[in-house]
Amino acid sequence: MADSGFPDTHTTTATTTTTTTTTTTSSPFCDIGYFLTLPGILKILQLFFGLITWACVASYPYRYVPYGGGQHWVMFVAVTCWIITLLLVVLYSTSLYKRIGLPWLFLELVYAAVATLLYLIAFAVQAGTTHTRFAYTNANWYNTYAAAAAFALFTTICYGVDAFLAFRNWQSGGTSAGGNTATA
Repeated sequence: MADSGFPDTHTTTATTTTTTTTTTTSSPFCDIGYFLTLPGILKILQLFFGLITWACVASYPYRYVPYGGGQHWVMFVAVTCWIITLLLVVLYSTSLYKRIGLPWLFLELVYAAVATLLYLIAFAVQAGTTHTRFAYTNANWYNTYAAAAAFALFTTICYGVDAFLAFRNWQSGGTSAGGNTATA
């Protein structure tokens, strides 16, 4: 017989609470993760191709040849875009853009679109003067001219893709710049 003071069955409910804390360590000076995003990779390619473009343009004596204004334009576009892109890389990789209250998505879109257009014109100028300069100066600078035109085209493509990604990010209502791209 069962004792009335002690029940035959007993139910125990145990509740366990587990707290997990994840600490992410990152350098306050450089966010390496930015360079692993597509916009970060594109900015590095823009810097690389742009540097080669203006190095090729600067390496030949365009300033001594009459009608060298086209080469001055190519040099202006290449150096100006290179410096602005370098500043953007510094701002994004250090997350300083978050502290400056500007509409970065829209500014990046406008900059990439303008840089694409300017580089497209610079590419056309460089490609157009490649053969005519070689024939005019009778010097062996053709390979340098052609390389500058080719790398200007590569840089144009990088800026074009960057402008497209910035447009998609801006159009989808993205909340921040610096590597966050819209997916579709």
